Amino acid sequence: MRILHAAAAIALMGSPAWAQRADDNAVKSADDAFGTTVGNEDIGLYSPFEIRGFSAVEAGNVRIEGLYFDRQADLTAALAPTSAIKVGISAQGYPLPAPTGVVDNSLVRVGDKRVISLIASAGPFDGRAAEVNAKLPITETLGVALGGAVARFAFEGGNSDIEKTATIALNWRPTGRLELIPFYDHFQVSSAEGQTSIFMGGPYLPPKYKRGRFFGQDWARGESAGSNYGLFAAADVGGGWKAKAGVFRSISTVDRGFADLFLNTTPTGEADHVMVVDPSQRFASTSGELRLSRTLEEGGRRHTVHLVARGRDQTRRFGGSDVIALGRAVVGVPVDLPEPAFDFGPQTRDRVRQATAALAYQGYLGHGFEISLGGQRTRYRKTVIEPGDLRQESRDSAWLYNAAAAWRANDRLAFYGGYATGLEEGGVAPPNALNKDFAPPAIRTRQWDAGVRYALSPDLRLVAGVFDVRKPYYNVDPANLYRRLGAERHRGVEISLSGQLFKGLNVVAGTILQQPRVTGEEVEAGRIGKIPIAQAKRITILAFDYQVPALAALSLNANVLSVGARQASADNSLEAPPRTTLDMGARYRFKIGDAPATLRVTVANVFNQYGFRTSPAGVLTPNAQRRFSLTLAADF
Repeated sequence: MRILHAAAAIALMGSPAWAQRADDNAVKSADDAFGTTVGNEDIGLYSPFEIRGFSAVEAGNVRIEGLYFDRQADLTAALAPTSAIKVGISAQGYPLPAPTGVVDNSLVRVGDKRVISLIASAGPFDGRAAEVNAKLPITETLGVALGGAVARFAFEGGNSDIEKTATIALNWRPTGRLELIPFYDHFQVSSAEGQTSIFMGGPYLPPKYKRGRFFGQDWARGESAGSNYGLFAAADVGGGWKAKAGVFRSISTVDRGFADLFLNTTPTGEADHVMVVDPSQRFASTSGELRLSRTLEEGGRRHTVHLVARGRDQTRRFGGSDVIALGRAVVGVPVDLPEPAFDFGPQTRDRVRQATAALAYQGYLGHGFEISLGGQRTRYRKTVIEPGDLRQESRDSAWLYNAAAAWRANDRLAFYGGYATGLEEGGVAPPNALNKDFAPPAIRTRQWDAGVRYALSPDLRLVAGVFDVRKPYYNVDPANLYRRLGAERHRGVEISLSGQLFKGLNVVAGTILQQPRVTGEEVEAGRIGKIPIAQAKRITILAFDYQVPALAALSLNANVLSVGARQASADNSLEAPPRTTLDMGARYRFKIGDAPATLRVTVANVFNQYGFRTSPAGVLTPNAQRRFSLTLAADF
């Protein structure tokens, strides 16, 4: 299969109808070890919020069916049943790849048969959920997908929330040359008990405390909601041209939010207890892309040209938070405090408008050689209106480029390399910052990568590559102000092994070895260290799914996750130690009448390992304790 054109063809055609919910299995579905989500399951080295050490969501590198999408709210599994993280060779099928990588979501498809999927789960902890998905063909050209769920999610900190979702998507093919998918996707979160956040006062870890015991405040319950709606279209417009288009609206609202902070924590766990309470906030964006593509073939060569226009109009209303000092406290020890009166202040509003025009080329040149070239002209404008009608405005215009090449040496071996530049968002200030939720202007980014893919067998693939990603470094300075502190560079090696080792045994294995570094005046002056907070030098996964030969209905699975040490303080004086956890489980396939069904049981963190995670803000929280979950899915 040709490397770049195969991926490009898939992106232009739209996704096939995916397997039903009883068949959800991330390990068996994964094409590589970099990140795959199927239904409620996921597997991989990376997540949408951490790819090569950066967040693709914050950078604006999320896609729907390959088209630009400025995500403000999560997509539900009923609307986007699968997603994949595209880096290295898998990202080269995109006409305009992005630094950090791309998170691509596939929309639900309705086949020619009615399917109603019921999913019920218990756990982890005392969580429980019920979900129904329906794929209903109405005519030969029209179908509707419906979804709804009610869940009580419980977390390792003893906190919980209630979530309700509703989804509708039409699949309409009025002709064989046109596909239309209008959709609406909504979720609502209530009674959200906030997880406590621990910040250390020196170069030491928090004391170990009992996991699963909630020590927040019962009155600190958040309410939020999110919606995504829009239209996706794909068409053969004639004259050899194909078109893809999408316009998407994404909205996230917070009716009341709480950040429960334990600051300046001592080795014995004593801390300054502070609650940051947010009034109503709103984050919304209209975004989309129009792409026209033409392919020409001559003499065994293939040339595809893409004309692309994309843009977004994003608005945010935030701030006005009340910061309440609750006195001294001890982490892990529940203490009920009376609910104070809240005094909210004026809010900040900002607006981002960005428009991009691009020309891209993908070509198969014969003898196994393929290239991909792209150029973009993007215009960016951000307006911030602070309390008191203080207005600030920033503008940027940039030429962005990408180039990639691949050579298929034979049927099993391929080499690849690529370079891309970007104008991306740089994240938002964390809850402990004085300018909480502040988002800086767009940042210039660049990335190069190269590697090799080798088919060990028709069903087993190895990918090994190197990468170098460079971006401005934003974080909280010693005065607790979120701002640019220097330049950040991540370079490393990533390895993926995925597929079927032998009949019945599927594997997803991989590792990333990374050297993250910060440079600039703040580092030279000794105010911050040279290693950015929360960046792991190593992440390793090893996951198996084994179908028992003597009992074909039964399969066993295991997942080992090993994470290297991470810096937990800006001055590099504190480190979260490495940790390794093992998850195990089993699936049993059977029938309820004529309906295929699967019962899955999982035990996570089998040996109950205790360790600490950290975040770019320097938060320290224990990893989740041993937990059990049971899921039953059936397709009627």
